[in-house]
Amino acid sequence: MASIRLGDLLVKAKVISESQLKAALAEQQKWGGKLGELLVRMNFLTEDMLVKALSKQMNVPAVNLEAIESIPPHVRAKVPAEVARDLVALPLQLRDEGKTLLVAMAEPQNLKQLDTLRSVSRCRITAQLAGRQAIARSFARFYDGEAEMGAEGDDGFKLVDSQGHTLIKNVDDVKAPERRSTSAAAAIRMPPTAAPLTRAPTQEAPAAPRPKTPSETLRAIEEAQRKEVTALKGMVELMIEKGVFTREEYLAKVKR
Repeated sequence: MASIRLGDLLVKAKVISESQLKAALAEQQKWGGKLGELLVRMNFLTEDMLVKALSKQMNVPAVNLEAIESIPPHVRAKVPAEVARDLVALPLQLRDEGKTLLVAMAEPQNLKQLDTLRSVSRCRITAQLAGRQAIARSFARFYDGEAEMGAEGDDGFKLVDSQGHTLIKNVDDVKAPERRSTSAAAAIRMPPTAAPLTRAPTQEAPAAPRPKTPSETLRAIEEAQRKEVTALKGMVELMIEKGVFTREEYLAKVKR
């Protein structure tokens, strides 16, 4: 029996509406890509909702990467960082006395990716489903984070986008400006001759802006990326209308 299509599953579960599905399908017809990822980029559903729906559709268990506190170095060593980044995969655990490797994947049914993981790890692969952005964040914690901490000390920090590319490399880039020290402010006094006869009404100093947390910074970056994608699509549509190239030529180019 054929499995239910993702769009129909999401509509049936009342996660998205029929009109939202049609809009996403129209985008997919224009630009290609996976329907689920398009729905997330269009803010019609969250990545967590998508993962739950895909898990049901594929009959593959999903894994909550945010709940994982650490991955042992000997487990990470089973899949080199470059391979893990390219496959959007994250090794989690060794089982069966090291013969089976549990891996979080964005495409757990991709046979080519599974073969690559078997080859580099020399283990049987048990795949679990996770979202691309969740894997990218965990990759930064467990792969990039370790390298950055070793090179830069306790302030090492790195943010990556949904494809795993580095966006922010230093925690200083997201720290709030330091407040002026109270000792320096106390050193400034009025000269005796300028002392006021009456006390001026006190005014509360404006509160310093709250520094953004790394998760807030990441959400802001992802929102900026969505806007850039929208602008890029508009530019490509205009070039197609002007006859610079056809839609078929564009799709053939990006699918290489």
